[in-house]
Amino acid sequence: MNTFKRKSLYAALAGVSALGVTGAAQAVNLNPDGLGQVLIYPYYTTRADAGGNAYTSLLSVVNTTSSAKAVKVRFLEGKNSREVLDFNLFLSKHDVWTAAILPSSTGGALVGTLDKSCTLPPIPAGGQNFVNFAYTGSNSDKGGTSLDRTKEGYVEIIEMATFTTSSTTSQIVTHVIVLLAYSIAAYYVAVVLTRRRLLK
Repeated sequence: MNTFKRKSLYAALAGVSALGVTGAAQAVNLNPDGLGQVLIYPYYTTRADAGGNAYTSLLSVVNTTSSAKAVKVRFLEGKNSREVLDFNLFLSKHDVWTAAILPSSTGGALVGTLDKSCTLPPIPAGGQNFVNFAYTGSNSDKGGTSLDRTKEGYVEIIEMATFTTSSTTSQIVTHVIVLLAYSIAAYYVAVVLTRRRLLK
């Protein structure tokens, strides 16, 4: 019986030692150039400061390749990471998609864009309100059901597919009107400044 315990102890110590030598497995590989198939914006907010001025979060996504891409865009609220909006975004080669997360009249937040990149479902001209379906009713997480939860959170953008230039999808998603990201961002900054002046 003593021999068995010693052998088990030696085997266990050898196993632990082997684990220490092998090192940790890498589930995520970060590209030093900042390029890849997944993009996480770690925080957005439309909450107001002490003076009552609401913040706006601006997003831009760049397709640096010569192939069209389909990506999933997901907005998750910050309290319990419940999804408040998702859609598919199609980027033509070397395309830039820009959007803003703005305060909504519903008491939550919305995403708005003037960009011509294709989204499914389409984002309406006045923006798309965030929803609370993922944390109300039978999906309740006991964290509250108010749309106020949508005012801060994070964004996940995940590549789903790449299309060659000659593919039908690539040709359909290529838009003729190219808007510069800076001009769109400037527009949203102007909207925010105008809203702040009107709220004062």
